[in-house]
Amino acid sequence: MTANSRTTRALGLAAAAAALALSGCGNPGMPGPGTTTAAEQPTAAPATTETTASTPSPASSAAAASAKILIKGFTYKGAETVSPGTEITVTNEDIEAHTITADTGAAFDANIKPGTGTFTAPTEPGTYPYHCTFHGNMKGTLTVK
Repeated sequence: MTANSRTTRALGLAAAAAALALSGCGNPGMPGPGTTTAAEQPTAAPATTETTASTPSPASSAAAASAKILIKGFTYKGAETVSPGTEITVTNEDIEAHTITADTGAAFDANIKPGTGTFTAPTEPGTYPYHCTFHGNMKGTLTVK
C-alpha cells in the first residue's frame, strides 16, 4: 500500500467517524424517533411554545429582561430564579432542537430550535425541575418566587 493510498484511506475513515458521531442525535430540524413535529403535538397542551426567533417586548420589566437561559453543549445555564409569569428568553447555541419541559404537570413545555425563543414562567411560586424530552441527560430547575 502506498503512502498516498494510506492517507486517502485514513481521511475516508476519519470522515466516516465524524459523520457517525454527528448523527447520534438525529438531523437538526427533522423529526426522528422520540421527537414530535408541531402537527403531532396535542392541541390542548398548555404553555407549549415553538420558536426560532423573537425579541422581548419593550414593556418587559427589569426582572423579565434578566431572565435568560442559555443552551450550549447540551446543558442549560441561567434563569434559576424568576418572578411569577416572567417571560424567559432562551438562546439555543446547539445545532439540535431542545425542549424545556416541566418534569411534572403542564407548567411549561417549550420547543426551542437553534436560535432564540421564549416561554412564560408559571404564575404559581414553587420549584419546577425540567428536562429536554429529546436528550434525557439535560436537566435544570426553575424556581418561581
